[in-house]
Amino acid sequence: MSGSEAILALLVASASTVSAQTAGGKSYPLHTWKNITCRAKGRFQDREYCSSKIMDQIVAEGKPSIPILISQITDARWIAEPVYDFWPRIRVGELAIFILDDLFVDDTLTKRTMPELFTGPKCEDPSWVCWGKFRKTHSLATIQAAWLNFWNANRDRVHWDDKARCFRLK
Repeated sequence: MSGSEAILALLVASASTVSAQTAGGKSYPLHTWKNITCRAKGRFQDREYCSSKIMDQIVAEGKPSIPILISQITDARWIAEPVYDFWPRIRVGELAIFILDDLFVDDTLTKRTMPELFTGPKCEDPSWVCWGKFRKTHSLATIQAAWLNFWNANRDRVHWDDKARCFRLK
């Protein structure tokens, strides 16, 4: 194992431990996700698009929901029902990522309210194909580590915007 591989392995291992501690063992029942209203276009937190008791709980809990969702990113269990139309089945951790991503998108659905965690060429394929390509090079643990680094660096700056129904950085 090279030095950089050892450092990455250490970061990923510590990210999992820290995020689990941060979340205090609490989790959302994402593995039971069964919601046909949240499968097209829109954000998970928008009730007119997504009627979900799980999302209502996440939004109601506000900022403390972020480390809980981050802790769930490495959950590799498959979700029985499709989460998005025309997508293959996804894992619980992937749903946690998609929820986190939506929570940091403004009400225009076009602007992220946080820096990009991963950069790379823009994918012009259907979204499920782009996600599959991204996942081939990014494990759930790597994605969790990036989210945890963002959270640790910005937790004091994150606040909920009631009007736009999203988190923003101060």
